[in-house]
Amino acid sequence: MKQFLISTLVLVFSQLIFTQTIPNLPIPIGGGNAEVWHNNIYYFGGSDSWSGNTIYPRIYKFDGANWSYYDSIPDNKVWDAETILYGDYVYLFGGWPFGSELNRRYDLNTGDWVYLANSPNTNQTYGLTAEEVNGNIYLFNAFGEVFEYNISGDSWTSKTPNTVEGGWGLSSILYQNEVYILGWNDSAFYKYTPSTDSWTQLSVSPYQVDACSFGIMNNLIYAIGGNAGGSSGASYKSMMVYNISFNSWTISSQELSSKRDWMATAEYEGGLYVLGGIDSVDIAVDIVEEMVSQSTQVVNTGMGISEEYSLEQNYPDPFNPSTKIAYSIPSLSFVKLKVYNELGKEIKTLVDEEEPAGNYLVEFDGANLPSGTYFYQLIANNISETKKMILLK
Repeated sequence: MKQFLISTLVLVFSQLIFTQTIPNLPIPIGGGNAEVWHNNIYYFGGSDSWSGNTIYPRIYKFDGANWSYYDSIPDNKVWDAETILYGDYVYLFGGWPFGSELNRRYDLNTGDWVYLANSPNTNQTYGLTAEEVNGNIYLFNAFGEVFEYNISGDSWTSKTPNTVEGGWGLSSILYQNEVYILGWNDSAFYKYTPSTDSWTQLSVSPYQVDACSFGIMNNLIYAIGGNAGGSSGASYKSMMVYNISFNSWTISSQELSSKRDWMATAEYEGGLYVLGGIDSVDIAVDIVEEMVSQSTQVVNTGMGISEEYSLEQNYPDPFNPSTKIAYSIPSLSFVKLKVYNELGKEIKTLVDEEEPAGNYLVEFDGANLPSGTYFYQLIANNISETKKMILLK
């Protein structure tokens, strides 16, 4: 897939209207979490409103055709509890109502619940976010604190905190063993690297957002809906898109059908879906919407047009099975981008067309190729540049 980077964000759809694969939730519910296991979606917890008038300590399951009640949760601390899928288990951390934090594990095969060790987290029990990296779960709260949970040892360790604080609902996504977190004050956006226990500040988001739905597809992070922060912050229906390769944000033309926050996210059958949520008058909804599809080509800009021809090193490298190749052209040019093996045999033509000035991103898929060294060559306006990449399976 090729992505053309100019000055605004445009979404090009293979169809003007998406087909909704997932029906609406069985009841209006927000502040829950969704996990996909064996091509089924499991929705955990939630409430009927922002104020938590009715808490739902239950699990709903989507089996590919319909939603149904699946199982119960043994306590009611389930308003915006955080879930992590690891193997055949779902780990459930924190949640509202206030009080001591509860951490538990659910066996998707047997339906058994086990309560886990308490974390050092005493400042916030809901609005948490978490990601799993190499058998450890990293739990983040809005005070900037980080806690590492070792799954095999059922034990906790405090890690280096962030220097900023956030709102009541952080959002995170895992990409290449690093955690990208949105929801900090002043539109700050950070990356946490567990291997070095370190923080990196990234490009600020276009606007302050809290309790948004967060997802990733094709090297792009999507921040959907959310609110301006706190219990009285105005909610959004817009979608921001973050390009990891270029550390840049844009605002998509694709929007929610209505303003919502505290939605669950599920990547299902090639689509990125948001489930339920709390509307602009603080009442839960049952709406399910597909926001991004694999058939969607994202044309992202925010990047100024280059003054010279350039070919960037592919990322990641080594790769398996796919990698991204970025290049820039300063003026209208006929462009060829081809891939060769070590013997100089042409493997694939990625680009062979006239293109306007701009920055481009092309995906190369080596799923059907053997491991080895490959070369990619850009030819444009009688200028040629070649770089090496390694496919490692």
